[in-house]
Amino acid sequence: MSVRSRPIPTGVNLVYFEDRGAVYDAPPDVVWDFMTKDQTFHPRAHKGSVRKFRSRKLSDVSELLSWEEREGRSWRARSARMTEIRPAVRIQEDLDGRYAGSTLVFLYAPLGRKTRVDVLCYMRSTEQTPRQIEAWWRRNFADNFREDRPWLRRYAKSVRRSP
Repeated sequence: MSVRSRPIPTGVNLVYFEDRGAVYDAPPDVVWDFMTKDQTFHPRAHKGSVRKFRSRKLSDVSELLSWEEREGRSWRARSARMTEIRPAVRIQEDLDGRYAGSTLVFLYAPLGRKTRVDVLCYMRSTEQTPRQIEAWWRRNFADNFREDRPWLRRYAKSVRRSP
């Protein structure tokens, strides 16, 4: 069997980088549920930066996501396929928008009662240079981490109290 690959179109900028060392103050199972299952606290964390979030299950490990994300004063539609292998890895494949064809690999590692999240980024864009792509995503990760932390604390307290 032969495998054909499509050539990368001219004008597409590619960049690989890693964003390592984000540490959340909760064990992996709590962080995982906050990121993937929670319908109350996690959406509030990103209220000003994400809207119209939708999810459709594709299989036991994959789902199709769509949302709008704030970029400056405007909103951009995005969609991605998310594959999750609990509790270790989430793989996001961007399907359309500015980063169509990009892949993000989120690695979750336990650190006692905390969780480290590292992200491996295989990014492509026709609108930005490699330097702009990396700068935008690093800012995005930092903003998401900052927005998540207080809501993750609230979520962790709520699950500790429930029977």
